[in-house]
Amino acid sequence: MKKKLFSLIFAASISMALLAGCGGGQEAATGTEIKAEGGTEAMPAGEAGVLYSNGGPTEFFETPWLNPGTYMYNKTLYARLLLADENLSPISGEGELASSYEMAEDGSYLKFTLRDGITWHDGAPITAEEIQWNIEYALKTTVLNSVFRSAFEAIEGSGAYLDGSAEHISGIVVDGNTITLNFDRVAPDALLVFTQFAPLPKKYLADVDPVSLQQAEYFQHPIGSGPFKVEEVQMGNYTILAPFEGYYDGVANYKIHLNPSAGDSDPNFVTNAKAGKLDYAYTKNIADVQALEGQSGITLDKVDVRYTRLFYVNKFPNADGTPGALSDIRVRQAIAYAIDMAAICEGVMNGAGVPANSLTPDGSDKVDGLNNYDYNPEKAKQLLAEVGWDSNREIKVVYYYTDQATQDLMAVIQQYLAEVGIKMNASLVEGDLATILWKAPEDPVNGPRAVDWDMCYAANAALSLHEYYDRYATGYSINSHTPGDPKLDELIAATNASADAEVQKKAFFELQKSTVYKGLHRVGI
Repeated sequence: MKKKLFSLIFAASISMALLAGCGGGQEAATGTEIKAEGGTEAMPAGEAGVLYSNGGPTEFFETPWLNPGTYMYNKTLYARLLLADENLSPISGEGELASSYEMAEDGSYLKFTLRDGITWHDGAPITAEEIQWNIEYALKTTVLNSVFRSAFEAIEGSGAYLDGSAEHISGIVVDGNTITLNFDRVAPDALLVFTQFAPLPKKYLADVDPVSLQQAEYFQHPIGSGPFKVEEVQMGNYTILAPFEGYYDGVANYKIHLNPSAGDSDPNFVTNAKAGKLDYAYTKNIADVQALEGQSGITLDKVDVRYTRLFYVNKFPNADGTPGALSDIRVRQAIAYAIDMAAICEGVMNGAGVPANSLTPDGSDKVDGLNNYDYNPEKAKQLLAEVGWDSNREIKVVYYYTDQATQDLMAVIQQYLAEVGIKMNASLVEGDLATILWKAPEDPVNGPRAVDWDMCYAANAALSLHEYYDRYATGYSINSHTPGDPKLDELIAATNASADAEVQKKAFFELQKSTVYKGLHRVGI
């Protein structure tokens, strides 16, 4: 496994382990059955023509617009306009829903021509007008990936549409089965976006308030346009995906059986793998990988992904208008100094991590000279004394991972903070995480906060470096934690001002070096 990079923000570019089961492991399961609660039976493990995987829904299918690559169902139920290779680079020529596309050399427009005869899983045709509706509707939701949002907001007329002075985005032009996007500023990730953004059928969502998209009944049994469709759902038990007979590129000869698992946590990963109930699955849990190494019939493959575990810190005032517990940068610095990240990486992470000091993963994209915030509890106590920290005040920490490593991490951090006089209450949150964790305040500068936490242990599966930073901009739909700051906005905007990779790199360096950034992450994360 490639080592994770952990810091107080747990910035990391980690490896995702893919498991492929075959041979003895699968044969051992032949004839057994997975029993669902209430007497419902799933498909027999080992049945021919069935691929067993994990990441199935527990309460609802997550919208594909926030974390497009997290779940297998997001990649199989929904088709995209374009296709990407293993490096997330758009494949030239034809796309998926698009038979062809054209990007202006200066980035001023992007034109798609849709395939003839493409349909949703219910047989209804997919139209260019529907693609336009998806872009416009997505901009009004709170569950839109920051890279998607940046590209859509670069379309000419998006501002007038968002402020209500225009019914549609003027820069989107539909002509028959073609759709042209005209940009009024650089959209450096435009092509990448359309390899990941999945259009959804308008007729099921047109009457749904965009702010409540994730709560729509649609996400109990979604209709998509990808190579597989939902055949059966037993929420929290299993989901069966069947081949979509109308898929443009042929029909698969197998079904997919998804075991339920929330987010990156699959508590049954090892048990199911050893029992032959997984053929192809993923985990980001080091303990899972270690438990399966050398197991007969199981192959573990390392896949490098840009993925960050971090503590987001809420700097907005409390709901009653009083200052948030972590609004003072010195408190955030004290927390950083109070935690021995090297010891955590060695102990909790079994030596599979090294401390990090940036949102940006180690490598050529990270600037030199950042503060490592090495373990220094005395420095932490000094900073807290300067602030006049009340040792009876408690900070609320939330997390949504259910694995043992996360439980251990919370306990260790709680102990470290207690040693410098900070009380911490950590709790697991479940349900509509988009609202619980990322609902932005009505006033993006002054607050008060719209979520009930001081620190949130979460992840960012970033499509590009922009996704790490764009979400901190003033008024960003999922910026539930960082009050607007003109200087920070300026620095973030500079990273999006050019499609030239070297120009972008210099802008990211300036952002990382700035005092605003230092107050944002690591300590302010």
